[in-house]
Amino acid sequence: MGTFNGNKNGGRFAATKAKSKARSTGAGTQFFLSALLLLSLLMVYTVIMQMTHQQKAFEASTAVNLSLLAIFSLAAIGLLWAIIRTKAWKRALCLFLACTILYLIAAFSNIPLVKKYRERWISTAWSTMRHQGLATFFFPDSVVKEVIEREQAGRDAQIGKNTGKLDAAESERQNWVENMSGESSSNELDEELRNLPPDQRRFYVLFYELDRTSMEEWLRDHPEAAANGYDHIMINESCLYENGTTIRTKLGEKVLAIDTENQVLLLEVDCDGSRGVLAVAKDNSRLHLLPAAHVGSYGETVGSIAQRNNGVLAMTGSGFIDDGGVGNGGQIAGWAMCDGTTYGAHYGYGYKRIELHEDNWFYIQDAPAPVGEGTTDAMEFTPALLTDGKRLDPGIWTSQNPRACIGQSKRGEILMLCVEGRSLSSPGCSVEVCANVLLQHDGLTALNCDGGTTAIMWFRGEPVIRCSNTAIPQGRYLPNAWVYVKR
Repeated sequence: MGTFNGNKNGGRFAATKAKSKARSTGAGTQFFLSALLLLSLLMVYTVIMQMTHQQKAFEASTAVNLSLLAIFSLAAIGLLWAIIRTKAWKRALCLFLACTILYLIAAFSNIPLVKKYRERWISTAWSTMRHQGLATFFFPDSVVKEVIEREQAGRDAQIGKNTGKLDAAESERQNWVENMSGESSSNELDEELRNLPPDQRRFYVLFYELDRTSMEEWLRDHPEAAANGYDHIMINESCLYENGTTIRTKLGEKVLAIDTENQVLLLEVDCDGSRGVLAVAKDNSRLHLLPAAHVGSYGETVGSIAQRNNGVLAMTGSGFIDDGGVGNGGQIAGWAMCDGTTYGAHYGYGYKRIELHEDNWFYIQDAPAPVGEGTTDAMEFTPALLTDGKRLDPGIWTSQNPRACIGQSKRGEILMLCVEGRSLSSPGCSVEVCANVLLQHDGLTALNCDGGTTAIMWFRGEPVIRCSNTAIPQGRYLPNAWVYVKR
């Protein structure tokens, strides 16, 4: 009987132990271990590709790459041993097959939604020039090539699409300037504006974008802003730690700043869910492309260039040679002219040039074409966004990225647009979105500038755009900047 009882107790104990072991290595645990194994293998693959490819998925030294390779390799071996020991290999195989099927769908499927986000991923990675490995590591060359060839097709489509005659634009600007000064006998002014005091009439003609109701409500709450008359209104809530004003434009955009003396309006605009800042500078005679103090050796921040040159507003200018993503902004990429002085060498086929002429109008030309007569300032990049008030095909530039664009409205106003990117709240946008924003403000001519961490805008001593690299809030060192100088 004693032996029987012992066996009976032992059987219960063994069963309990077996159940405990089964609980500790249940389906959930086995799938979790399998997922960790796949993740570790993916990281091993990524690090190996990082070390053997010219394109990078992330910036890291050889020592860091070797350390990561060792860590993830050991993790994979340990997880593989655990999976074998817990007999989870069947579930691991099922998970591996499921991931393989999902990858094949993501890489090759023509399902519209899948294709859209696959191409957005590839174009975003490729356009950064520093993290192209995020595309080439994980997608077949044929798939990446298809997207890249579309970029070339977009460039091809822009060849010869240059600025035509600006007679109509010049006439429109002249009428607008005359209305603003009160010298025009035109009947174009609204009856409401005609009945206003002269300073208010000049203000609302100058800043025709404003919604008068919200503007007057704001002034009632802040009477000090108009204490010296409407000709001297200065409102600035554009700093990154401020939330802007309650003033709105007729399009519903939030007003960040109004500088009447310098004729500048700053607006917060929605760029496909990302935060953009549009500066409308009314006096086109005060714009210059100005070089860094030591251009050729190293660059300078946009704000520093502006402050040295009595600037009130500034933004990104030319691109620069940026080997390994650690360039100092000293070497201009492409060709530029800063107040008549030339720098760099012309870009080749497919690039565009924006020229500011002595008549204070922007002109778009192909980069290899002769520089237009009367050019005072110019830079080269790609793609052109607008010519003669029409949007051009941007090609591959459909990715969500930080953006910087400069152009001009049909009234001659300078349009500067920068868009924040690479953050959860503001991932960035395509250049097509930028073109649409400029068209909403009667854009006539515009060129995409260098984006990414280079995209920055500065107004009255502060950046008004969050640089995508939060470690450098003032932005990267650049070879030059578009600067709108004070009156």
